[in-house]
Amino acid sequence: MLKPKVSIIGCGNVGIRYAYSLMINGCAREITLIDYFKDKAEGEAIDLSHGAPFTPSVNVNAGTYEDIVGSDLVVITAGKKQKPGQTRIDLLKDNINLLKTIIPEIMKYAPDAFLLIASNPVDILTYSAYKISGKPSSKVIGSGTVLDSARFRYEIAKHCNIDARSVHAYILGEHGDSEFPVWSKATVGGVHIENHCILCDNKKDCNHKEILDEIYNNVKNSAYKIIEKKVKLLMG
Repeated sequence: MLKPKVSIIGCGNVGIRYAYSLMINGCAREITLIDYFKDKAEGEAIDLSHGAPFTPSVNVNAGTYEDIVGSDLVVITAGKKQKPGQTRIDLLKDNINLLKTIIPEIMKYAPDAFLLIASNPVDILTYSAYKISGKPSSKVIGSGTVLDSARFRYEIAKHCNIDARSVHAYILGEHGDSEFPVWSKATVGGVHIENHCILCDNKKDCNHKEILDEIYNNVKNSAYKIIEKKVKLLMG
């Protein structure tokens, strides 16, 4: 089966990490990078291409919207970044206006491609992309709470001292402050988390409700903490 051509709009941290993941997992035959700053896209494409001896065969290039022709998937990671103290909703106006310039170009050159939205606020922007593009809802996908669920599994695993791959748990709702945990479906090593906590070696020192609330709050506030620490590092 022919591997897909994937185009990525936005060469920031998320876009380039996505491209790198596609490369090392052999998930694409071609990756096209598009960015407002063309030199940035070209530099990233060259850098990624130099890893070719260590990855499955893939053609990585930078270009303009004309170069996304034939894309099976177009990933949108472009958008204004969240700053310390900002919520994702604070980015809405600027990033919707950006979508209004990006989507028509995609529809012009890759009208049949699936759209994957990873810019914030992701849920609202995904719906906006669906409305602007006129595509069927099945062809416009948001990254949603995949990241939040991964953070959730990690926090549970850290507390239980178990491999995160043995934890299955989900965060639902928006990718933002109103997200919520689905404790009723959370399992650790195939055992429901309520029962696992009964068997836990740390049960004598574990305030069950307090710990679960702390895990959820850590997940919900992860982005704020990460952004604050990264920006602090950049500012010296």
